[in-house]
Amino acid sequence: MATSGLSHEVFSFLPDVVWYLTHNGKDMWCRAPYGFFFTSAEAATRFVPSAGASFDLVPIGVQSRHLVSEDGLAAMRQLRVTRIFVDPEIDPKTGDVFGKILRIEAEVN
Repeated sequence: MATSGLSHEVFSFLPDVVWYLTHNGKDMWCRAPYGFFFTSAEAATRFVPSAGASFDLVPIGVQSRHLVSEDGLAAMRQLRVTRIFVDPEIDPKTGDVFGKILRIEAEVN
């Protein structure tokens, strides 16, 4: 069973719990078109100083199946997120974000 917007392989790649950064305990912090998932709270916390947000960010863990559900994908589309970095890193020389990227389709066919 594949969820529209993400391929079936995503389910095997993501851990049961995925972490993202939030400023209010619910809404995912992103930089459209990019979102950021982490495989641990520690990885998310390490990313915070390099995120450059103007407010405090904290990690929150959610079941990955909820994030890749139709409702989760619809929420990401509302945020105009079309690519998700997983455990991103920042290049110290350039400031560029790099790492594994998952692509979300802009529209469901």
